[in-house]
Amino acid sequence: MKISRPATPGSPGTLGRLSGVGRGKPGDFAAKLDKASEKSRAAHVQTKPSAQAHSSSVSDIGAALKAGKLTPEAAIDKVIDRIVAQQLGIHAAPAAREKIGAALRERLADDPLLSAKIRALTDEL
Repeated sequence: MKISRPATPGSPGTLGRLSGVGRGKPGDFAAKLDKASEKSRAAHVQTKPSAQAHSSSVSDIGAALKAGKLTPEAAIDKVIDRIVAQQLGIHAAPAAREKIGAALRERLADDPLLSAKIRALTDEL
């Protein structure tokens, strides 16, 4: 009876025996990479419209602010209202909307960096 030595980590075919992965045809690895990059691109394309929707969800408020149709305070109130509506949904209780809106307004007032940005915005207009 002959006893064979186990394959050493560097010997040919070891990877196939150890991990169940065998040698494939030339170009298989490139094909797998292409499929993976296609899936990645498809996922990116699917998420892109929602990212655009979020970035443009306040663009109309910014445009109204620049046109002088809104004061900075009114613009901030509209942004906060949209954030609360987006986070809580349309079926949220009015008390919950008011409580979260008040908390956001309080954070804006308490944060020195955000307060400075709001003051700068007000001074610009």
